[in-house]
Amino acid sequence: MIIWNELKKIWNVKILVILFVLSGLYFIITMNDRIQNYPSGTWLFDVDVAHHLTEHYGTALEQDEFESFLKDREVIISELDAFIASNTVFTGAGIYDFQDYENFREDFHSRYDTRGEAETNLWIAISNEWGGVLRIQIDGEWVDFVSGNETPAAYARYIGFSNVVEMYQSQWQENINSFMESMPLSERQAQRVLEIRDSGEMFGILSQHTVFHTWQYAQALAGLVILATLMLVSPLITTDRASKVKALQYSSTTGRGILRKQFAATIISAIMAATLFVLCFAGIFIGATGTQAFWMNGINSFMSFPYHWLSVTYGQYCLLLIGLIYLLSVTAAAFAFVLSRFSQSMIVLICKAIPALVAAAFLSNWLLDEFLGIYVGGNVLLKAFFISALFAAAIGIAVYVMVKEKKKDVLGI
Repeated sequence: MIIWNELKKIWNVKILVILFVLSGLYFIITMNDRIQNYPSGTWLFDVDVAHHLTEHYGTALEQDEFESFLKDREVIISELDAFIASNTVFTGAGIYDFQDYENFREDFHSRYDTRGEAETNLWIAISNEWGGVLRIQIDGEWVDFVSGNETPAAYARYIGFSNVVEMYQSQWQENINSFMESMPLSERQAQRVLEIRDSGEMFGILSQHTVFHTWQYAQALAGLVILATLMLVSPLITTDRASKVKALQYSSTTGRGILRKQFAATIISAIMAATLFVLCFAGIFIGATGTQAFWMNGINSFMSFPYHWLSVTYGQYCLLLIGLIYLLSVTAAAFAFVLSRFSQSMIVLICKAIPALVAAAFLSNWLLDEFLGIYVGGNVLLKAFFISALFAAAIGIAVYVMVKEKKKDVLGI
């Protein structure tokens, strides 16, 4: 009953309204762009190709399945042929299908020293039909031309298809070799990269954009969860002290043990807050991006970089991120409990909580940056040790404060 009453004090309507408004603003400013910038629906990037491959071939792409995937090129080229044949810019230049375009492009680039201004302008006009940005060398200088046209769906599919084919055939092997040659890897890191290369993990289907946007979104979500946790639990004990409730508590044996009940309410609230925000905002991310399609796909893939320490699925990767967010929330709550105990007023508490929030935000960003990535993600063992030690320290300090408080002499209030 006491814990329930403390929970009601924490989850009061005023705090919840403020938290609701701040969460909405935080999402719009910090989190929404992670969703908006997720490159799906265009086929220019490999995300849509990864969806296609997963739907048709499962979580990994074996060699025989790749041979089947190569047949998609015929369908894509036929769509490109139809687009070119219906476009007057192409037909006006004597280009009637994609093979004509390829011949024109090869001829144009092979005659750098002899092509004239008219040919250059024609190439720019043709390239503008593909949309995007064209970079061309004119008089020895590189010039960018931004097209006002949208990229045709057939051409976007062709680009995405071609990039994935190149990745599968040779690029991932070249990337691994280059990574091992150019990066100052430790023996443990090098062994893990070789294990990934030789174990078949690289046949997995998962775009690096999916992993990148996932841990970036988790970084932002962790910051929101920490903010919510500090806002919820920090005022609990300080409010009691400011209203002289502490003196009444110390007048009885039961009352002097109230701090333990408040600590329990603090930890429960941290878990509740993390659960609420993870369900809400992780659900928004998955629903908006469709990444649940990759739930069983391995995070190491011929389409993905960096390489990761663990051979886990994308779903397990997400659960590990969520677990870390819970750990950060509980750690923040334990420190907030101690800060609240040693703050005589809300002003003092706020002055302490703001630096704590900034420090927690930096910590969560560091822990989640390139999560589980080899080399670029930092030393994963150091990160694991650091957050474990910080969690243990937070709980230990809180327990020490409660034990010391229990033993205080009533006359020493």
